[in-house]
Amino acid sequence: MLFLFFAAVGLYEVYDLLQHQQSNAPRWFKGMSVGVVLYMLVFLVQTDTIPPVWFWILPLLVAVIFVAELIKLDHFTLTNLAITIFGWIYVVLPLSLVNVLPTLQGTYDPIPLIGFFLVLWANDTGAYFTGKYLGKRKLYPEVSPNKTWEGLLGGSIASFASAVALHRLTHTLELRDWLVMASAVAIFGNLGDLFESHLKRNFGVKDSGQIMPGHGGVLDRFDGLFLALPVFLAYYKIYYFL
Repeated sequence: MLFLFFAAVGLYEVYDLLQHQQSNAPRWFKGMSVGVVLYMLVFLVQTDTIPPVWFWILPLLVAVIFVAELIKLDHFTLTNLAITIFGWIYVVLPLSLVNVLPTLQGTYDPIPLIGFFLVLWANDTGAYFTGKYLGKRKLYPEVSPNKTWEGLLGGSIASFASAVALHRLTHTLELRDWLVMASAVAIFGNLGDLFESHLKRNFGVKDSGQIMPGHGGVLDRFDGLFLALPVFLAYYKIYYFL
């Protein structure tokens, strides 16, 4: 329920960003409603509460939204649909995948979930302090002027160190799995951070929201997760179940 709240707020932030451009807003009610349904479907299927066949309700809902656009005959139909669907893919789906982590091995175990966030936070912390005190060479100044190559390296080292420590302390996942998780965070977590910075720069805002005073919005706090978590889960499912 906590991450359902984050997903809903993050989706709201994505839609609200469009208000900063001279165009119509996305389909708020339809977009938020389907976003919540998508999150709940992933959660309920993952916990074996309902069978996976329920996922077929999503194409039906998307078809209804397209038909509604046809009836409206809005000049901004393409923009509205693109932003509406983008919010589901960018925010709701990755946050719903948080529910997959505790049951990676078939039984409930919170360690992979806790471990993922520890690796993610280690990356952010290592990048911040390394970049602050040692950073000299800019990573991508056109998108994020404060990020440096030294910060990227420091964050990556912190990610791998935390992954090794988690393996030694928990023995829940194989060392290989923890290292792949650290790699996903070090590479795709930073790419997710840069992508979110690019979005904010395009829309001319400093923070995606104000839900966490001093820390910005949901997009600001979970930008690394949006790409890193799906990549890690794709590796795990393909490696162990194909």
